[in-house]
Amino acid sequence: MAHSTITSKGQVTIPAEIREALSLKKGDKLVWTATETGLSATVERTPTPAEVRGIFRHVARPGTTREQERAAFARAMAGIEGTDS
Repeated sequence: MAHSTITSKGQVTIPAEIREALSLKKGDKLVWTATETGLSATVERTPTPAEVRGIFRHVARPGTTREQERAAFARAMAGIEGTDS
């Protein structure tokens, strides 16, 4: 069992064993949800450079409309959000 202490500024350090078990990296975010039965945290991962490389390859070509650019960007982002690290 891992323990953390809340600082006077309200900050908490996530123990190394937990960070390693969840593969948490700098830039990842934890979304906290409090319910009547307890607390949960969900990890929102920051895409790596490899994951975002090339997402704009179909965007802003000559003759591309703003709507086509937005649709291409949305498709690219959906692909990133669907990956597991």
